[in-house]
Amino acid sequence: MKEEEWVQLRERGTGQFMEMVNCYRRSRTGKIDGRTRKELLQALAESLCAMANAGGGRVLLGGDPEGETLGIFFDDRERHLFFRSLQESFHPSFPIQVAQEEIDGKILLQFTVFPSPVTHLLNNGKGYLRVGPQNVPLSKERMATLREVRTETWHEREILPGSSLDDLDRNLVNDFLTQLGLQEDPEKILHRPYGLIEYREGKPVLNRAAAYLFGKDPLRWHPRPGIEFVRYEGAERKGGSDYNVAERVRIEAPVLRLMQEAEKVIGERVQERILPRDLFFREKFEYPAFTWKETLINAIAHRDYSMEGSAISVWMFDDRIEVRSPGKLPGPMKVQKILGQERIHYARNPLMARVLTDAGFMRSLGGGLPRVFQEMDYQGLNPPEWKEEEGFCCFVFRNTPILDESTLTWLKRFSDYTLNPRQRRILTYAKAHGGIFGSSDYQKFGIDRDGAYTEIKKLVGQGIVELLKKHGKVYRIRETKEETGMPGLAWVMEPLREKGYFTLQELKVPASVSRRKLQGIIRTLAKEGYLIPTGRGRTICYHATEKVNELLQKTDEKKV
Repeated sequence: MKEEEWVQLRERGTGQFMEMVNCYRRSRTGKIDGRTRKELLQALAESLCAMANAGGGRVLLGGDPEGETLGIFFDDRERHLFFRSLQESFHPSFPIQVAQEEIDGKILLQFTVFPSPVTHLLNNGKGYLRVGPQNVPLSKERMATLREVRTETWHEREILPGSSLDDLDRNLVNDFLTQLGLQEDPEKILHRPYGLIEYREGKPVLNRAAAYLFGKDPLRWHPRPGIEFVRYEGAERKGGSDYNVAERVRIEAPVLRLMQEAEKVIGERVQERILPRDLFFREKFEYPAFTWKETLINAIAHRDYSMEGSAISVWMFDDRIEVRSPGKLPGPMKVQKILGQERIHYARNPLMARVLTDAGFMRSLGGGLPRVFQEMDYQGLNPPEWKEEEGFCCFVFRNTPILDESTLTWLKRFSDYTLNPRQRRILTYAKAHGGIFGSSDYQKFGIDRDGAYTEIKKLVGQGIVELLKKHGKVYRIRETKEETGMPGLAWVMEPLREKGYFTLQELKVPASVSRRKLQGIIRTLAKEGYLIPTGRGRTICYHATEKVNELLQKTDEKKV
């Protein structure tokens, strides 16, 4: 493995398609001891089983994404016995490719597995599914569902007879590999780890995922691989003498270019439609760009490509945009989960999803759609609607605001807090009713008494609202004055008040704040003397300083 690839792997860390299993552990006193063979076998087997049940992936035994890489400690005989035990760990078994790598003078072993059409278990009867950086245990019901839908993921793996490397857009492939910082032979990389090329009689051939992602001419392999944009006059589709199609644009390109071209076509149409606000015209788009872009990339990644007679469609009406993806919801995905903003970790096209994730189009499996709901709510718009019709899954975005401009501006004072849509709306309700509300008011937003109590208690705990009278049932919004001008300080106050320190994983921050941005904000707070960091990597802790303790004391005195 070249140094550039190793640097990229460490920067990206573990995730949906990558895991590292350290052969050593460090005690609290700093002593380094080797883990037992049983521990290593269990950790490795769980990750490989989870990846085979998902989109495939690779595990580096002896790697460490954060600390010093110490490699493996097996001799040749121990390695042979370890391999044999590993291969006997699964039911049914599946192929595992093993390669020896050298990093900083240390020997590592790279294990690669590919998506499997069947569900695999460990010999102890437990099954796992790779979800982001975790191996999630599967219940018996979930395993049965997974078996039913495995065939849905197999279209993209179909080999295309007569195809060759000449059918790929080499510039597009090179741009992708350059973005990843890889300089190895493109054929080797596309074959493994991405599984886009196989060999027949010694010659490389493409599967459908490769042709759709990087093909010079995707139309050669699929009659409707792109996106059709249609703009209608009015709020309904009409035919005959009332035919109301104002514009139709067909966008055909390899998937890695398709999104950019679609963004340009659709973005220009959305941008031209500026909404009036108050007595002036202000540059506020009808539809937040993130919402329709995220929904569109989900449609590209997860559409049913076996439905070759249909394309992804984007219909724009005067009052809404509809993003329509061919195919019904796959087994694990339920309408209730989507509307409930749950993270659903499933890829109908795992090979394509992996490339789109590494190329930066997708952040992670399951995380995009919940953020779409949050963004619509943040912009004061109605939540997206969901429907299935005529063999399509359809997201509907309406441009009718439910909150006016002044209310949205007022709500920004709570942007440093983690609030769900009901909490934001009860604050809006209270603003219009003298700053007060009761539990019965909260229950009007579709939640029972116990749920309302729990969510109101969180508002109280964050210092946003307080009881109007001691032991009463009516609450009022507290006067919100920033404790300090330092961004992010409000996020750390609660854990510091409770135990005097925190880790990044514990912080409750807005969904729009990426991990990298969060790390930058926390580093700034430490630099300004609010925090003292200890430890390294993901285990780093941040402790309160006297500066913060004084601030906490003043806040508590105000409460008293």
